[in-house]
Amino acid sequence: MVFDSSCLSNNDIAIGLLRLMDERGCKPDIYAYDTIIDSLCKDKMIEDAFKLFNEMVFAKGIQPDVITYTSLIYGLCNLCRWDEVSKLLKEMEDLRISPNFQTFSILVDAFCKEGSVDEAEAVIDIMVERGEVPNIVTYNSLIDGYCLRGEMTKARSIFDSLTSKGLVPDVVTYSSLLNGYCKSLKIEEAIRMFHEVTRKGLNPDVIFYNTMIQGLFSVGRCGDACQLFDEMQAQGQTPNEYTYGIILDGLCSNHQLEEALSLFHLVGDSKLNYNIVVYSILIDGAGKRGKLDIVRALFHELHVKGLQPDVRTYTAMIRGFCRVGLLREAKNLFLKMGERGCPPDNVSYSVLLHGYLKNQHFNDVEILLQQMDRRSYSLDASTLSLLKDRVTAGSLDRSLLKLIGMLVPKS
Repeated sequence: MVFDSSCLSNNDIAIGLLRLMDERGCKPDIYAYDTIIDSLCKDKMIEDAFKLFNEMVFAKGIQPDVITYTSLIYGLCNLCRWDEVSKLLKEMEDLRISPNFQTFSILVDAFCKEGSVDEAEAVIDIMVERGEVPNIVTYNSLIDGYCLRGEMTKARSIFDSLTSKGLVPDVVTYSSLLNGYCKSLKIEEAIRMFHEVTRKGLNPDVIFYNTMIQGLFSVGRCGDACQLFDEMQAQGQTPNEYTYGIILDGLCSNHQLEEALSLFHLVGDSKLNYNIVVYSILIDGAGKRGKLDIVRALFHELHVKGLQPDVRTYTAMIRGFCRVGLLREAKNLFLKMGERGCPPDNVSYSVLLHGYLKNQHFNDVEILLQQMDRRSYSLDASTLSLLKDRVTAGSLDRSLLKLIGMLVPKS
């Protein structure tokens, strides 16, 4: 039996070796199955993992252990298949297989990423009851969960309690809090957190700097953001494509299009500029300033470089055309999106609809609303308000109110 590894994944090769062991009378054991099941789960191949699990249990008569179940729980958590996670935990209980530290940690992290921090805290309580001591990684997950929910007081409270638990915060701990403060626009707290990291001798990584730079831009502190960008490089941290995107987006969002374009041209033919995200940011920034000559030039460069516009690029173009009243061009580009294999999304529809309403181009409004309804899209608050205003003013027929009501977000 010969394997051509050039066209097989590592999982395929491992399963092939498992079969080869069987053929040659060398019976695979629990360790062999656990290794492959774990790999499949990490690669989100959960159905294949369960097939192998069933083979192991029912065809080979090998009893699963805590490692088997922990791997499957990890795979299911990554796919948010919570009912099946509960079923496996019940199965472990019935088989008297106790969850280990890793099992609990996976559950805590998964709940926190879902924003279900109450469930995560309940898991931690069970850990402690069973003699498993939560470590800094466990609490990092919990802090991150509260930060994702914007509950910074609770996140900070857990952070402050770490010392009493004999735990030392690491860069990940600080990163979670920094990100939470930045997302909540509590930039002074974020700055204090940033300085605390450096005082403690920890080395902020690129992600840490990216978060802080983005936070500064989000509150309009462009000079401080650019200064931190320079400091980042002075500290030996090499900016990556995300840093570059954050800088360009931050400058454009703060009405500094010229500075963004200067950086773009300074970077030149670097691989950083062979990125559709970069062009989408600049096209959107130029469109919002009404600089249609720049918008068209950038869009033309995409074809020269062989880059394919995505839905964000097209939507930015449409927004730019609508802003200066070029409704025909906006509509034509909107129609071409589907033809070019990039169908408009909810945002694209809202942008064009908003453009029609602002420019009193009412003829196509009902058609767009019907299309949005067929696609189960919804109206954003701004467009919804504008539609109602136009109906009240008599510019749109009141019969549209029923259709508009169907497009109100269910939440």
